[in-house]
Amino acid sequence: MAQLALSAIGRDRPGIVAATTAALLRHGANVEDSRMSILRGHFTMMLVVSVADDADRAALSRDLDAVAADLGLEALAVSAVEPLAAATAEPTHVVSVYGVDHPGIVHRAALALAEHEVNIVDLETRLAEEQGEPSLYALLMEVTLPAELDPATLDAALAELGSQESVEVSLRELDRHEL
Repeated sequence: MAQLALSAIGRDRPGIVAATTAALLRHGANVEDSRMSILRGHFTMMLVVSVADDADRAALSRDLDAVAADLGLEALAVSAVEPLAAATAEPTHVVSVYGVDHPGIVHRAALALAEHEVNIVDLETRLAEEQGEPSLYALLMEVTLPAELDPATLDAALAELGSQESVEVSLRELDRHEL
């Protein structure tokens, strides 16, 4: 079996998932992993699907393009990806960042984690807009700390990030019941 990555975005409306998965089903594709969400009024989806090695990928792409046109999706892309085993990185901690919105928050937080070999397993952001007031930006990440990293070392680096970016940053161990 081959694996394909499909990503799509468009104005949120009912039927996007149904129409997309109908086209996939017609071509014998199986949705193996997915993430779907509404981002600022746009429905977004990322899928990893498996198809038979001899599947007509060009016909599948044409059918998906037709679905995108019918639904008014702004973007839809399909690409072959290397089949990999399911992810084994279990998140161990949660990093949260809150503050007045400004460019660079996600980059600088991700950089601080990368410098300590911390793997980001899941990342979500929200922008709370209030008329006439600065916007509150929230960043929440589930991360996996390497076994040799002392959480206190990472906590100190995140405190420095908070000071530099004028945001509140916290690191806490993930409660297994939260998953």
